[in-house]
Amino acid sequence: MIPFTNTPDLALYAVRALMALGILITTGELLANWRDHSDGGISGWPLLRQMLERHRGGPLLRFAVSLVSPGRFRGWLCLRGGCAAALLVPTLPPPMVLAALALLFLTDLLISMRLLFGKEGSDRLVRMLNVALLLVALAPGDPRVMNAGLAFIALQGCLAYFTAGFWKVLGRQWRNGQAVFLVFNTRTNGAPSVAAVLARQPWVTRLLSWSVVSVEVLFPLALAGGPRVALAFVAWGVVFHAANALVMGLNTFFFAFAATYPAILFCAGHGVLLF
Repeated sequence: MIPFTNTPDLALYAVRALMALGILITTGELLANWRDHSDGGISGWPLLRQMLERHRGGPLLRFAVSLVSPGRFRGWLCLRGGCAAALLVPTLPPPMVLAALALLFLTDLLISMRLLFGKEGSDRLVRMLNVALLLVALAPGDPRVMNAGLAFIALQGCLAYFTAGFWKVLGRQWRNGQAVFLVFNTRTNGAPSVAAVLARQPWVTRLLSWSVVSVEVLFPLALAGGPRVALAFVAWGVVFHAANALVMGLNTFFFAFAATYPAILFCAGHGVLLF
């Protein structure tokens, strides 16, 4: 049996811990790069406040804007980091788990309003995980609720991969095998050394492009093929996201998707399926 997938409570803790680790890293990055969000930074408060206040929201919007002023924004980040750290404790009492997850959801909404730029798909996945875990925490110890929560997380993880692969198939550059090279050749998240190698070996680019598309489209089979099939898909996901994190700096995607793996492995191993 794969560790942390023996029982639903262990699988949920693994989901919770991986999600919390990702939140700790992103929160630490925001605090470390605080100058970018200062008054003179690229994401400065005066500009963002002006953009927010242009929308007609009346007193409610003005109150919400006041909650994410520079000083309070740092406070929300510190609170978010503290809640994420608390969720790493395996023996955290259920009421504390519920409170920490609720505060994570609240701070996520406030921080998202403050950070109008630079959102990623991993942010939406983390929010979905947060909500799912929060709903499960409302009924601690109920096996039906825990199984339903794990099934939902597993299905959402597989759906995220399938959707990504489906849209890649529709893209001409993914079909002709150029997409991987183009990704590594970008300025923002690219890797010039890797792009140079791929430019000299077009067949490698085509192989990588189609392998990514194929595995993503087939990822839902992880829930239908049994534990070994699920483990194979999860192992690919770990290598794929770890490589992207090391080469392209996409560390948030690693933890966001890895947090769904315990649920996928648990559902595949115990037959907890909704179809």
